[in-house]
Amino acid sequence: MVPLSSSGVMIRIFTIACSLILCTASTKAAQPAHHFELQAGDAARENCPIWIALPENLRDAKHLQLTNKSNNQSVPSQLSEDGKQLVFILDQKLASGESRSYDISINPAPPKGEGTKCLIKDGTISLVIGERTILTYHTTVAEPPPGISPLLNRSGHIHPFITPGGKVVTDEYPSDHLHQHAIFAAWTKTFFEGERVDFWNQLAGTGTVGHREVLESTSGPVFASFKVRLVHRVLKDNPRDVLDETWTVRLYNIRDLHIFDIESVQTCVAKTPLTIAEYHYGGFAYRGSAEWIKNDQHHIITNETEDREVGNHTKPNWTAVYGPVSGDLCGAAMFSHPSNFRSPQPVRLHPSMPYFVYSPAVLGEFDLKPGKPYETRNRYVSFDEKPDAKQLNVAWEAYSSPPEVKWTETP
Repeated sequence: MVPLSSSGVMIRIFTIACSLILCTASTKAAQPAHHFELQAGDAARENCPIWIALPENLRDAKHLQLTNKSNNQSVPSQLSEDGKQLVFILDQKLASGESRSYDISINPAPPKGEGTKCLIKDGTISLVIGERTILTYHTTVAEPPPGISPLLNRSGHIHPFITPGGKVVTDEYPSDHLHQHAIFAAWTKTFFEGERVDFWNQLAGTGTVGHREVLESTSGPVFASFKVRLVHRVLKDNPRDVLDETWTVRLYNIRDLHIFDIESVQTCVAKTPLTIAEYHYGGFAYRGSAEWIKNDQHHIITNETEDREVGNHTKPNWTAVYGPVSGDLCGAAMFSHPSNFRSPQPVRLHPSMPYFVYSPAVLGEFDLKPGKPYETRNRYVSFDEKPDAKQLNVAWEAYSSPPEVKWTETP
């Protein structure tokens, strides 16, 4: 055998390396797609987020490709924050009893375009669809009206929330109840170490809730999200944190309705429990537009009744508030997830103000014990015109009992 020159050795090494690269690329390209059927079940499905739990061998992939087999079209999709699920928007109607086939395959390239964005700046976190800000969370104290008590200062809430038509359907520091802060959460009648603490009515000076830190954020073609930490703090005598809370807020890229979720986890960080006493309100609340302060300018309805007095402390699937903003009807609805504590939870419908709150405290006392997480999931929907009960029912079904995923080929 004739010995190779140094240049010949380099050529041989280069040739082998190229062969390995081509082989690897070919192997990746040849990886089979994973097939599944999306089954509507007993309800029609449309304009709703779909979450697909991924098999183990897809969870290490940086990018995935989703294909609708009925038309062989690519469907915008996005990995969940932890990479264990794939999320897409079902924008083609799937009638009751129908199914649709999809493929998932590894995609070497990231998806094109963001669609939704999470923007952090100037004491706020905003979630954006296209170029329009849909909701804003306050990491610093939102500017209060002049002359009010500093006890009413608040961060860790969402305002504004807007409709697809651009109408603001929340209000912070409303003139009739300055302690209500748009989309917020607080317990009202509680006891800690034998003393009553009110985190809702801040002027009592016994407790408050506020933002503490930003944990993560995400932008993408299907959703934008952020995760933040809040604290529920006792103010009286020896000020200290009692509840540590995280919110994961996620806005979906849906144009006809604006839909976002809040997933909350509260944990008692004290050595003794925080007792939530029986009371007629307290929990996750919604305060509607400033233009709705007069009773005759807004309505609160549920999937069961259009009479707010009849609906008070019932357990509806959804609650909606609506009225005119700049002369046009619009509003928002809230869903309390069936997995929530004491679900279905009672809802407090205020007899005259544009606010409501889902409150398990209506059903009696309970303890938030040290180190034991208390989880809550809620969905919020904004809309233009008068609420469409059929449309809200479809959205509720998608949230409470999502369509079933059936793998047609074992991954």
